[in-house]
Amino acid sequence: MFLSPALILSLVLAGIYAALFHLLWGQSAAQLARYGLIGLLGFGLGQLLAGALGSRLLMIGQVHLLEGTLVCWACLFIAKRLKV
Repeated sequence: MFLSPALILSLVLAGIYAALFHLLWGQSAAQLARYGLIGLLGFGLGQLLAGALGSRLLMIGQVHLLEGTLVCWACLFIAKRLKV
């Protein structure tokens, strides 16, 4: 199965953001798994939002870096606040 470079970059970035978030504010391994999933969903949501709005800010190839990063971190903070 072939994965596009944009998908691989998105997965790596979302994983790094989730791991960094867990390093700073996490407490258990279960939280790391949840933050990983939430980070992936948030980054993907940021990609969809940027595509729908036609944004071309700070892109690496097909990856909307700015929007994906902002929505990913926002989702992680919301999850922490809601104690998910």
